[in-house]
Amino acid sequence: MRIGADLAALGLTPVEIDTAVAAGPDWGALAREVRARKFGAQPPVTWAEKGRQARFLQYRGFSSDHIRLALGSDPGIE
Repeated sequence: MRIGADLAALGLTPVEIDTAVAAGPDWGALAREVRARKFGAQPPVTWAEKGRQARFLQYRGFSSDHIRLALGSDPGIE
């Protein structure tokens, strides 16, 4: 989202932005990598920690879909 906003500020059209973002890296994998680098390999074990990590990724411009992929599934969270 952040990259799209930056490209729009530079004057690119929505079609050009969509094309550029689609041609980029695997955003889900990148979100997982960024989360693991900051918080370690283990997924969050509480809702509070999951929220903290989600806000961290959101601030960095990842979409909610990519954040869900990076944080893993909900079962087991207290």
